[in-house]
Amino acid sequence: MTVKLNASMQSSIVNSGIITNFGTTGKLSVYGGTQPATGGGVATSAVIVVISNIAWNTATNGTAAITANRTGTAGTSGSATWARLSGVDGSSYVIDGSCDVSGNLPDFVIDNTTISQSGIVTLTAATIIQPGQ
Repeated sequence: MTVKLNASMQSSIVNSGIITNFGTTGKLSVYGGTQPATGGGVATSAVIVVISNIAWNTATNGTAAITANRTGTAGTSGSATWARLSGVDGSSYVIDGSCDVSGNLPDFVIDNTTISQSGIVTLTAATIIQPGQ
């Protein structure tokens, strides 16, 4: 039998479990290369850019989106393929996901995947969804 969550429980999980761990200080580390097989696994490539101060809207029906676009300055050049959303300390893993431009339907939407050192990268969308089943 499949476990099914109502909308209130879905939102509670997102608000209490995920959003509470960030507040308004979450950060997104953008990487190139292959995403680790497990969430929070060891990254085998260098961080291309860090986007800080990511805040989330309160979840409704188990879904929460970022409150506004956020930018970061690239520390190196590279081709973005995945990203890690973590607490401000950078070590408290929360979510790993794909990173791409909007037309490719990634988990984290950025304005450009071809990143040059010192270039500005904008996180334009990200949504956390807690499924009902």
